[in-house]
Amino acid sequence: MQSSRRAIAVSFLTGLLFLAIPALSRSFQDTPSIAGFFPLDTAAEESLEAKLLAIPDAQHAEANLRHLTAQPHLAGTEASHEVAEWLLGQYRSFGFDAHIVEYSVWLGFPKEISLELLAPEKKSLATPEAPVPQDPQTSDNRAVRAYNTYSASGDVTAPVVYVNYGLPADYRELDKRGISVEGKIALARYGGAYRGIKAEVAQEHHAAALIIYSDPADDGYQAGDTFPVGPWRPMTGIQRGSVGYMQFYPGDPLTPGIASTPDLDPSKRLSPADAASLPRIPVMPINAQDASVLLSNLSGPHVPRAWQGGLPFTYHIGPGKSEAHMKVVMDYAQRPIYDVIAVLHGQNDNQWVILGNHHDAWVFGAVDPSSGTASMLEAARALGQLVRDGWKPRRTIVIAQWDGEEPGLLGSTEWVEGHMAELQSKAVAYINTDVGVAGPNFTASSTASLDDFIRSATREVSDPQTGLSVYDAWRARVASDRQNPAQRPAGNARPENLSADRSDTPIAGLGAGSDYVAFFDHAGIPSMDLGFSGDYGVYHSIYDDFYWMQHFGDPTFRYHAAMADILGIMALRLADADVLPFDYSLYAEEISAASARLRARVEKEPQDAADLQPVLAASAKFTASAARAQPALASLAAHPVDAQKEAEINRELVEVEQDFLAPDGMLGRPWYRHTIYAPGSYAGYATELLPGVTEALDRNDPAALSHESADLAAAIDRASARLDAITSLVYAP
Repeated sequence: MQSSRRAIAVSFLTGLLFLAIPALSRSFQDTPSIAGFFPLDTAAEESLEAKLLAIPDAQHAEANLRHLTAQPHLAGTEASHEVAEWLLGQYRSFGFDAHIVEYSVWLGFPKEISLELLAPEKKSLATPEAPVPQDPQTSDNRAVRAYNTYSASGDVTAPVVYVNYGLPADYRELDKRGISVEGKIALARYGGAYRGIKAEVAQEHHAAALIIYSDPADDGYQAGDTFPVGPWRPMTGIQRGSVGYMQFYPGDPLTPGIASTPDLDPSKRLSPADAASLPRIPVMPINAQDASVLLSNLSGPHVPRAWQGGLPFTYHIGPGKSEAHMKVVMDYAQRPIYDVIAVLHGQNDNQWVILGNHHDAWVFGAVDPSSGTASMLEAARALGQLVRDGWKPRRTIVIAQWDGEEPGLLGSTEWVEGHMAELQSKAVAYINTDVGVAGPNFTASSTASLDDFIRSATREVSDPQTGLSVYDAWRARVASDRQNPAQRPAGNARPENLSADRSDTPIAGLGAGSDYVAFFDHAGIPSMDLGFSGDYGVYHSIYDDFYWMQHFGDPTFRYHAAMADILGIMALRLADADVLPFDYSLYAEEISAASARLRARVEKEPQDAADLQPVLAASAKFTASAARAQPALASLAAHPVDAQKEAEINRELVEVEQDFLAPDGMLGRPWYRHTIYAPGSYAGYATELLPGVTEALDRNDPAALSHESADLAAAIDRASARLDAITSLVYAP
């Protein structure tokens, strides 16, 4: 390919314009091109992609999922280690250079979880999930009982107060009504935000404890038929999950910013009492069946209409005469977790394309995470076959299977923290899939510069149900949802969190909730998260098993194969692209729109607009720099460059993302360093655009606003300078 590129003349211009100016490129429908590939290299790439697409199949994916869901494999247990060892063997059989990396993390398991209603009547609660006769896995006594990782231990007897979703706005409503949760047990329903936010807000309001339940209005019978008849959560289903304060930092609570290796000097670990990410109150999850007992015995005022859930009675806030006894005893210790790192060496081992998903699960984890792993294994098998057939990637491909994601993104965060310098020097992009298949609806979140790269890859893969491309099926579904909003599914446990993108295939900004967080928010590696969503109500329950997938999620397993196709296409294109397919004009549009929204906000509110002037100026500068960089890249057609300069251009394109990092991070949570995107402090999974400035405005904090505005403006200016350097590099003799 190197020699063929040197022969490119004027015909090269059309191909690079396709890369650099997506809006213009779509008018050249008769010109075959793939974003990032020069015209004379396109045919070879198309041939390689055709070979790859012929390899993944549904039967292999089904076999993968059956093995991965054969037993419960909670992080920190030997069963999770066994899954890691099996994955190691699989990747080695595909031709990858694979190894296991062990970390030692602070992790707890439940010793005792109990709940009893004491008044106005006595009744034992905290009932387990009911077995389903036709699904033998639901009777497996190895399944961990429902609990919340990183809950504090505690023994509390107190009145109960219903707090809706348990978010700041809900507590403001309670304040208006003169109702306090201080010293009481707060009862919140799942939804609206990450459960750790609910724990933090309850703690801030001095609740003695928190109970979180799954309301049938959110993911139960109001959404549709419940398991085993349908895909939604039955009355006995419980959502397990972490309540660690990942809004401050993910990973091992005792080693923020430091890899928690087994040989780490103990003096470098925080004491649990000093770890900002650990809750100080006991928290437990229960099912709707038990919540019904608590809620039906509350008195006090009836709830606002928006607080009414799906149980068949009027909800009251409490406390009234209701009283409950809740006991949580946790066993915390340093425990091992096991990441699997598989490497397919390329011609250039100094550039890495990284794909990842976690392998630990709350119980069986058919959807979360094993559907993603089953597909990733098929993509790896296909890539390995291409290597056996004579192909060698231009860049090295790394596939990672993380452990400890469910407790708090442990395995990925520790690996990133231990490889920061190397990652920032070598990583081209990180592709994450977690809930790989929960239905037929493709969704994605990404850094803005890779949005059109995602769309391009989905054009190449067939949608199993419609026969259209995944892209066209995605576009048709979005159009239908917009025409019939009342018919949209009730929602997944991890919402799509779509940004302000008004295109026909909207892509969300990156928030939190999966293993891309450390790559993107901490290290500044361009990242994306992909999957097929659907009616998925059994998230983090014992019912998320092979039977559920076989009957509801993907009965034919063809969407698993389609996901493998998408991952494989993306890996090929990023590994072999001549010019990496980043589009910073899209990034400029995102920053400009977000800045304009901030300006409109301060014009309406009593805020000091002067603090935003540096941000507005920097945004305009970045837009201009992006506009100059595009024709500069296109000019390479008439001014060929040698391989060394081409490599320099690619490296500069990648590092624009790192320029958006604030060296000292955000005020109050310095682990989060990205100035354009971050999970909202009180949102959890959802992204916040221009987070430092936005949240300073939310707090009406002029000092913070000034600081964050300066950091944001400086970051955008650094990115502008990088784009200008790319332009200069292209034109340099």
